[in-house]
Amino acid sequence: MIFEIVSIILFFIVVYLWFKNRLWKIKFEQKINEWIEREEKRIRKDAILRSARTLSGKTLEKLIPFLERFPYNPHDIRWLGDPIDLIIFDGHSKENLNQIVFCEVKSGKSKLTGVQNKIKKLVEDKKVKWLEFRI
Repeated sequence: MIFEIVSIILFFIVVYLWFKNRLWKIKFEQKINEWIEREEKRIRKDAILRSARTLSGKTLEKLIPFLERFPYNPHDIRWLGDPIDLIIFDGHSKENLNQIVFCEVKSGKSKLTGVQNKIKKLVEDKKVKWLEFRI
């Protein structure tokens, strides 16, 4: 008799725990889905803003050489975009090449990337060379 009562109680405890677990799982999944939906909107909005900033930045980089205060002739400039924005062949348009300048355009509080810092250091350390490749 005691075995049967204990078995019945255990059965109900197991059923109760299984049911509670299912409810908890459903609520948890629901909360996760709500969070994903909320965050997805924010992430998409952030991605659109970043993309717009990047595109406008890339466009402005191409226009920088035409600013009045830019110290080089726009005809001496070649746009790379990545990892360095511009290479300036100072004097090239007048057939009087003086120097080659690597130029990175930044605005606001933006900083050089790790790769850009390495390139800057290589240039400063004069670790630049010429390669003529023939086929």
